[in-house]
Amino acid sequence: MSLRQSHFVPPVSYLLADQLGFLRSVDVVPSRTTSSAEQLRALLAAEQDMVVTAIDNLFEWTRAGADLRLVAQVEATTPLGIHAGGDVESIADLAGCRFAVDAPDNGFALIAKRLLRDAGVEVDYVLVGGVRERLEALVEGRVDVTLLGPPFDKHAERAGFRALADVNALLPGLPGQGLVARADLLGSAELEDYLRALVRGVEAGASMAEAQGIEFLERRGYQAAAATAWGTRACTLTVDHHGLELLTEIRRSLGMLPPDIGLEELCDAGPLLRATRSATIGS
Repeated sequence: MSLRQSHFVPPVSYLLADQLGFLRSVDVVPSRTTSSAEQLRALLAAEQDMVVTAIDNLFEWTRAGADLRLVAQVEATTPLGIHAGGDVESIADLAGCRFAVDAPDNGFALIAKRLLRDAGVEVDYVLVGGVRERLEALVEGRVDVTLLGPPFDKHAERAGFRALADVNALLPGLPGQGLVARADLLGSAELEDYLRALVRGVEAGASMAEAQGIEFLERRGYQAAAATAWGTRACTLTVDHHGLELLTEIRRSLGMLPPDIGLEELCDAGPLLRATRSATIGS
């Protein structure tokens, strides 16, 4: 059975596993997604088996009827910045601006809402899509500001847009993207094989010199953002439960926490534990 995975940008552990041949035991069919809404549609239609996405998406996706589980965290954190052009020089200058987001009520949009609320700023949210599409909208002048991460943040800076804020400095402990799988795959040998390959990819990255890792990511398309991506790669695939608490607190502070859905209940560590044990035995 093939495992179909969508992602905005391929995780470092996946690229290492692919480069070093660890994926030979499992057939993974990767694809780039244009938005979290498209990821949800594909999961509900059984067109995708797993997605790399913002962990917060699980709140709204579960409410939409998707039976999903968070099985791994593939980034230590997602480096994010608020990027804008023109005369905008600070978050305070964003009042009334067009702020591009992927989806209105989940994912990174909630991070933007939290930071802007804390600054007492109201903006007009514009639904654009994935990070590549948001960058294009910013460059083309269809929006004024958006959240960007590597490598698209560097593209924006080269195009003359400034970073108004470092999201990770304002929200320490922000967790990176997770690997979310359909619940019916949790006991499958294919998912365990895939997670084992990712574990081996993480271990391979730990033994590489920083310069070697950065050069590897440059060759795999990260370019100027390679150093940032390497520095925030997952050094373990284990989900950071303090990060889950932060995401929950952000939703609670915005009055958007569903009363009957919790991230802890949607996290299943079993497949990763089995994959880690088998990877250790086979090493």
